[in-house]
Amino acid sequence: MWAIKMLIGKVKFNAWKKKTIVDEYLDIGDIIMYYAKFGSGNPVFLLHGGMVDYTSWFFQIKELAKYFRIIAPDTRAHGRTTDSDKPLSYQLFASDISQLMEKLDIKKACFVGWSDGGCTCLVLGLKYPELVNKLVLIGTPYNISNYYPEIFEQFGNVDPHNLPKGYKFIKKAYEKVASNPDNWPNLLKKGMDMAMREPNFTLELLKNIESPSLIIDGEKEKLYPLKVIREMTDAMPNARLELIPGGTHLALLEKPRLINQLIINFLKND
Repeated sequence: MWAIKMLIGKVKFNAWKKKTIVDEYLDIGDIIMYYAKFGSGNPVFLLHGGMVDYTSWFFQIKELAKYFRIIAPDTRAHGRTTDSDKPLSYQLFASDISQLMEKLDIKKACFVGWSDGGCTCLVLGLKYPELVNKLVLIGTPYNISNYYPEIFEQFGNVDPHNLPKGYKFIKKAYEKVASNPDNWPNLLKKGMDMAMREPNFTLELLKNIESPSLIIDGEKEKLYPLKVIREMTDAMPNARLELIPGGTHLALLEKPRLINQLIINFLKND
């Protein structure tokens, strides 16, 4: 039932997107970055998770675009954005976003990040606080030590030639839109290499993120214990936590109405 709901949601989003999308490619140095834009108003960046592209926000974009100017980039090496010879890192992702903002003449914005995108939000809050109005972190760990041991072990054992079922679905989606579909094995290796060394924030470091922050996670998160999220919330001086009943790491797809309302209320509340 859930898979059918997700399929219907994506079909509806694609039909709506064709009538409303503005998209561009911008040269930001060593890569050509793709971004999609929807709606009008105060700018809100949606930063997707690892291995996927901006369309993973299909349950969020249509609703959020009623209130905000949504900018949804494909991260370096992901989706339609090109790759380079550099290793992937959250520092590099955040630098890319800062350069994209400069190209778009956006001085300050809100950022909503899921998983890897949430880790990029943490870098933005630490290294580029002048660019940040508010942060929303969804399914975001702060350190590789957060993961359950069996989950962390999986990061080093993903075989591009013998993919688990979930990765096969992601691979097909990537190949449909990628700037270079043959780059999949390289993206997979880079992504897993990054997952073995990052995120590497400490609770002491997170105390320096002063931007108002909403932290969201599913109460049935499978990648790490919920104490991780509570530790992060307690460390960040202006953060609050919302746990999604019945949600997992994919809560933004499983419980989109609740998550959308939480995001809208938080971003609209001055």
